Amino acid sequence: MTDLQFFQLPIVADQGLPQAFTCMVGAKNYTFAVYVNLTFPDADPPETIYDLSSAGPSTQPASPPGFVVLRAVSQGPTGPRVVLLRKLVPEPQLIHYGADLAVKLVQARIARGNLNGSGHYGTQVVIGAASRWA
Repeated sequence: MTDLQFFQLPIVADQGLPQAFTCMVGAKNYTFAVYVNLTFPDADPPETIYDLSSAGPSTQPASPPGFVVLRAVSQGPTGPRVVLLRKLVPEPQLIHYGADLAVKLVQARIARGNLNGSGHYGTQVVIGAASRWA
């Protein structure tokens, strides 16, 4: 599994979150849905950026303010099938598996203005996806 070829999912940050799209991973078509669950003060302006990565290794690791939820659906002979439904925080070395799909959340910096809204506020979400086998 170390030779997986990841490519970046086509998340358009300025369209806001939640977001859904269909794309090919390997030879298979998937429908992805991405949303964010965050805890933040109501008074934060739209330009406020929330970095969902933890503070890094320490004796008391910090909890991120929230997480990304990723859902991947593939079409099978009996219809659509959820192959992955997972809460994620940015851990680029951690690979999540679902059927023949592998994913990893590399970066999640969410602007408050992009939660249920569109616009250029600075959101950056990088999710890699790979086919586990041909």
